[in-house]
This record gives sequence, structure tokens and C-alpha cells, in this order.
Amino acid sequence: MPANREILEGEAYWGRIRSIKRKLFALEAILIIVMSVVLVATSEEASLDPFLLPFDKLLGFLAIMSLILMAEGFIFRFMQLHICKSDSTKYIMATNSIRRELITIIVAAIIAIVLLYPGMVTEVERSIAYHGTATFQEPGLFQSKDPLALSTVTSVSIHCVKPAYVYVLSEFLYNQYKDMGDNELRAHAINSEVLADHDLQVDLEDFGYANYYVLVYGLNASGDATASAEFTLHPALSYSVRIMLPIACIIAVAMNAVFVEYLIPQRKKCRRKSIYK
Repeated sequence: MPANREILEGEAYWGRIRSIKRKLFALEAILIIVMSVVLVATSEEASLDPFLLPFDKLLGFLAIMSLILMAEGFIFRFMQLHICKSDSTKYIMATNSIRRELITIIVAAIIAIVLLYPGMVTEVERSIAYHGTATFQEPGLFQSKDPLALSTVTSVSIHCVKPAYVYVLSEFLYNQYKDMGDNELRAHAINSEVLADHDLQVDLEDFGYANYYVLVYGLNASGDATASAEFTLHPALSYSVRIMLPIACIIAVAMNAVFVEYLIPQRKKCRRKSIYK
């Protein structure tokens, strides 16, 4: 009789823990959503035209909250294993937890290695570089950041088959001066060196987020319809992606490894008496 009472009390406590876990996680999910909206709303970089959601600002916050939720999950699973009286149930819980933590370790380790391995970030940035074409009749258009602000264009490489004048302007300035002739456009161009004698490099690191135009004018006449250029955007991953994300992944690997080290002996001990093998 006492044994049955102990089992019933254990199941009651287990159900209570699961209920508290669900309520706590639901509350934290609401907190994450509210804080994310506040961070985006108060960010100076957030924009609708051109569209920009500064996810790089949220990434650090989401990484911290993910680690907190992960730690809480470990604590709740530890309490469930401690209270549960069935060795078979303990064995199943430990087995499932080990499998889940190992998957987390593998994924987090891969992300950390990719972002921390020397030269790998450079390869990632090179792979997301954008190549475009600009002509006198159809100027090139690009955004200085991707819509989630996870990468920023730091420079533009321009190549012309024939020497030409190339101006890089923000969309705002282009719309303001486009009807005033190429002299006005040249005066408001980002690049002080406008003559592209085959190759030209334009630095964008000191300029804010906006749409930018690449304008091409022939040397002999501003109406030279044959003037053209190819340009390449060189992006750099944001600080949150390069630094904060791999640090969070390393912490996640360490936390999950410690929990797996705790679960393995528990699983072995329960396996002897479990009806499942």
C-alpha cells in the first residue's frame, strides 16, 4: 500500500512539474515576442522603405533566451527523472533526452566551426557576394544591407570594358538630382574618384542603410548609350553572426555535453530494470 501511494504521489508531482513547465515556457515565449517587437520598434535602423528588419540586433537577445530556456529544460528533466518511480519511464526519458542533446551538440558545433574556422567567414561572405550590371540607360540598384541586416555591403568593385565615369549615389540623392545633369550627380556621388579606367573600388563602410544607384556615363558624351559597367557587392557578416552566434553555440555545446554526461549513467542504471532495452 505505501508503495502504491508513493507511485501515485510521484505521478502527481510529475504532472505538476509538467504543468509548471508549460506555463513558464508559454510566459517566456510571450516575453520573447514582446521584447523582440520593442527592440525592433526602438531600433533606429528599422525601415519600411527600403524594408529592413534589424534581426542582427535580435540575434544576441534570442541567443541568450535560447540558452536560458535550454537550462530550464535541463532542470525540469532532472526533476522529472528524480521524481519518476518507474525505471522503464526513466530509461525512455533518458534515451530521448540523450538523442535530442546529441543532435543539438552536432548542429551547434557545426555552426560554431563554420563561423570560427579561419577563412571560413571569408568564404561565406564571398559566396553571398552579388554581381550586377549597370548601363547608361539602366542604372544598377542595390541595398547596402540584406533585409534582415545579417550582412552589410562594405564596398563595391566596378569594372568597365571601356573607361567611363561611374557615380554611386543613394536613391534619395539620385531622385533629387537626376534631372539636373551628370555634373550635379557627380557632385553628390559617394565616390570622389569617378573615373573608372577599367576598375574602380567604392567604399561604403561609413554610409548608412539605403538603396544605392550605380550610374555609368561615357567619357565623350553624357548620352553615350553604350556606356556600361559590371559591379560586385562585397558584403560582411554582422557582429552578431560572426561573434555572438558562435559564442552562444559553444556555450550550448558545453551545456548539452554536461547534461549528456549526467544522463548516460542514469540511463545505464535504469536499463537493468526497464522492460525496454
